[in-house]
Amino acid sequence: MTAATAANTIKDARSQRTRDVIIRAAEQLFAEQGVEAVSVNNITRAAGQSNRNAVQYHFGNKTGLLQAIFDKHSPQLTQRRGELIDKLVGRDLSPARLIATALIEPLLEKLADEDGGEAYIHISAELIASNTLGYSLHDKHPIKLPRETKLVRYAAQQLTDLPPAITRHRVLLMNVLAFHGLSDHARIRRNNAYDPLSRDTAFMASNLIDSMTAIIEATPSAQSLNLLARHELADSAIDNSGT
Repeated sequence: MTAATAANTIKDARSQRTRDVIIRAAEQLFAEQGVEAVSVNNITRAAGQSNRNAVQYHFGNKTGLLQAIFDKHSPQLTQRRGELIDKLVGRDLSPARLIATALIEPLLEKLADEDGGEAYIHISAELIASNTLGYSLHDKHPIKLPRETKLVRYAAQQLTDLPPAITRHRVLLMNVLAFHGLSDHARIRRNNAYDPLSRDTAFMASNLIDSMTAIIEATPSAQSLNLLARHELADSAIDNSGT
């Protein structure tokens, strides 16, 4: 290794350490105060950076820093969900319960992750509405999220009794419920003012999986089907007008 190569390696390692420190500071501040309430200067000070432009240098802006936080955590969730689907297929589980379990179990693991896992849950819960758009409008959303390809494919293959649009919508609703449910639980689980059952993570997770299973398995009402048909008819009319 030449002296120049060694110097670059040291510089890269120092840069990565700085990025990690800034990400951890941002995770904590965003989780505690909310994304909108935290400024870049707040993060710079909390990270102990003397260079006031450190966040801009490493991440561009606050959106770039949020992207780095999601890049740190989201791929692990996607991978674990895929692994769980492979592991649970063939067991005595309904497709709905398998999907609910694959959604929740990796989030429980993330909740126990001391390297920003709980903060990620809180941040995701706050941004879940815009992150849902990140799944639906991947190319137009500022924060890019990994696609849950295996989960979506499994749902499409197994939940054939539901119209595909309703399946997709219910899976997105389950994500909202999952992040908000776990975020709220994380804030009360160590608070002795709440009763022991409310603070029991295993009970909360089991009941959440039960609830999400029921969401998938519920028969669509005539009203939901009629509204869906109306939207599909309108979309078809728009498509035909453009041909």
